Amino acid sequence: MRKREEKVLIVGNDANVAQAVELSGMRSYLTAERVTDGWEAIEKLEKHDYAAIVIDADLPGFSGYGVVQFLRQEQGEALENVIMLTSGDRQTVVQKISAERLHVLRKSTPAAQLDAAMSECASSTIHLHAGDK
Repeated sequence: MRKREEKVLIVGNDANVAQAVELSGMRSYLTAERVTDGWEAIEKLEKHDYAAIVIDADLPGFSGYGVVQFLRQEQGEALENVIMLTSGDRQTVVQKISAERLHVLRKSTPAAQLDAAMSECASSTIHLHAGDK
């Protein structure tokens, strides 16, 4: 069983989607932190470790794609603990970001699939802040 202090960072401005992700995280013994834009996400990622990061691709302003680009610059292709959510075509998102290890799910994905992806993500924790580099 995982420790309760492990966290999921939810990056999105849709309250319903965020709530579904938070419930999924709870089923994987993760506590949730939520931000509503990409810049806030980067600030959090620079200071904290996350077992899972769930990003809405459709964010206005600094989008989910920008957050993934930041993660790539910091982590390379080690994006196993990242889930990108989209309301569009899943395959288009996969091609646009061309990341094999990143989970890409539609926002309408059934809870069981989200839970499975969350569980996979939680098996590794991303370390970006200075103390762990």
